[in-house]
This record gives sequence, C-alpha cells and structure tokens, in this order.
Amino acid sequence: MKKRGEGKTAKKHALRIIIIILLVVVFLSIPLMIVCCKLGQMNKNAVSIVKKPEISPGETATPPALVKADADKVDTTKDFDPALIDDIRMDDDSIFNESRIDKDVVNIMLFGSDAREGERHGRSDTMMILSYNRKLRTAKLVSLLRDTWIYIPDRDTWNRINTAYFFGGVGLAINTVNSNFGMDIQYYVKVDFESLKEIVDTVGGIDVYLTEREVEYINNSAANDALPVKEGWQHLNGRQTLANSRNRSIGGDGDWSRTRRQRDVMYAFFKKAKTEKSIASLTALVNNLTKYVETNMSPMQMIDLAVDVVFGGDLTLENRALPFEGTWDYAWEGKMAVIHIDIADNKRLLHEYLYGVQ
Repeated sequence: MKKRGEGKTAKKHALRIIIIILLVVVFLSIPLMIVCCKLGQMNKNAVSIVKKPEISPGETATPPALVKADADKVDTTKDFDPALIDDIRMDDDSIFNESRIDKDVVNIMLFGSDAREGERHGRSDTMMILSYNRKLRTAKLVSLLRDTWIYIPDRDTWNRINTAYFFGGVGLAINTVNSNFGMDIQYYVKVDFESLKEIVDTVGGIDVYLTEREVEYINNSAANDALPVKEGWQHLNGRQTLANSRNRSIGGDGDWSRTRRQRDVMYAFFKKAKTEKSIASLTALVNNLTKYVETNMSPMQMIDLAVDVVFGGDLTLENRALPFEGTWDYAWEGKMAVIHIDIADNKRLLHEYLYGVQ
C-alpha cells in the first residue's frame, strides 16, 4: 500500500512530465507559427472564392468570323488593339467556385503581371497552369499563349486571353480558363515581373540552358551583367532572368518561344527547391519571398504542398503550351493578329494531359 506522501510525489512527477511535453510542443511549433505568419502576408490582397452564379451566354458566345493570316506575315510581338477593350467593364472579379475534378490533382494558376502606370490590373504577360498530382508525383506546367482568341464570360465578349486579366484581374482570368476548358482552378500565385529579379537573387540565381543568340539578347538587355557568349547552361541572376523571360524576338515564333523560356525558368526554380532539404534554409527563403508574392492559398496549404513536393520523393516535371499542335491557326481580328483555336479539341487534350482521361 502506497504512503500518502508517495502518491503526491508521483502526481507532481507526472505533472512535470506533462508540462515539459507541452513546452516542447510549443517550442517546436514556434518556427511553424512564424512561417505561417509570414506566409499569411501573401494573402493580404488575395482574391476571394465565391459561389458560381448563373451566367447566360449572350449573342457573342458564338465565335466571330476571323480572317486567316499568313504565319510568315504575323507580328506576334505587338500588344492588343486598344479599340477592342473600349466600353468593357473594368472590375475586381472574384473566383467562381468549381467542383474538384480529381482529389489527387491540385491546379494552381501562375500569373506574371506587368502593370503600367494608370492601369487597374496591368497585363498578365505570363499565364500558366501548374498541375500537381500527389498520387503520381508529377508536376505539369501549361503555358497559355496570350494571343489565344477566347470567350470571356461575364463580359460577353471575345478577345485575347490575357485581356481577361486586364478587365477583371485574377478572378476573371481564372474564370475564363475554367469556363472555356472545363477546369477547376481555385488557387493562384501572382508575381509582378519586376519582382522576379529580387526573387531570383534571393535564391542565389538559377541555371538555364541558352542558345548563343539568347545569351546575346540577355547581354544587350542587361549590359552590366554580361554572360560568356556560348550555348549551354548559364547561371542567371535576377536581371538576366527577367530579360530572358521577356524575350519574344529570338526564335522567330514570338510568344511560343517566350513561353518556353518562362517554363524553363519555372523548371529551374523547381530543381532549386528539390535540392534544398534544410528546413532552416527553406524557412529563411520563405521569409525573404513573402513581400514579392500574392496568393489565395492558406499558409497551411502552402506548407503542406511544399513539404510534399520537396520531401515526398522523386518528382517528374513536364511542360507544354496551349493551344495543342494541330488545333490552331493565326488569324486577323481587325488589325490585330490572334491565335484562333479549336476550343473543344484543346479542352479534351488538356484534360488528357493533366488527368489522363478524355
């Protein structure tokens, strides 16, 4: 039979153990709380997700007749025609809620904005779908060519796909992609193009394979940071990466080459992240990048995704552009060169590429 004093001693000992365990849990959770707090800063101006309204297509839901263009005479470096954005409502659209297509696949829209003085949203010079399949351990990047002629819902008009961002920001751009291609994108990450320089320098530069002509273009654009003029892998700083990402004059096919270069940059970021296994280094990186990035993903969603990507084992990276081969032609809309696509074919091929189903 235990003595009375021994019972009290055992209780005190158990209480001390519980307190120590709680202190350890609190201590270990402090870095996570700090990271969550930092990541939360990216949500400051995040676009909200709302219930999808009933939108009745208007008369312009049927694509207008376009004049087929000679590919050799098309200048794809020109911006969109101001005449085609007159009298269009400018707003800050919300993202319409969509049902998840596959529980193992998360789709995130990546935006590279190029805001100009006096513009509400600027232009989305970069629009990519990042599709991550947890089960198959694949990450697929799909560039949406900015000149793609598309129907813009809730504005009842046809225009280049990047004008959706100009009219209604992130929300309308995502709704346009979801509506035309049957997608379920709910999340986005947005980076201002000028901030790309700081982001690249923060991670210590990236490695990209370049042709001699691409190197010469970068050297002309970032004269103070000249690279050796040779084809092969080059280590780029922020200024050089920005110049390479904006280059649509080398390659002879305008936006096709430019979007390929942008996917190369994203691929380099992925490889950089995969080689970094230190929690402390990743935490420091997050601490430095939050001021350059906007997203509507919660801190815990970002942490969960990052941990899965970096520490989850081998990851297969793939990339391509939309429209798919054989589904498009160059065309004229007034004085503006656009890419006329078969929307139904591209929707089917996109789903096959991302989900492996028709």
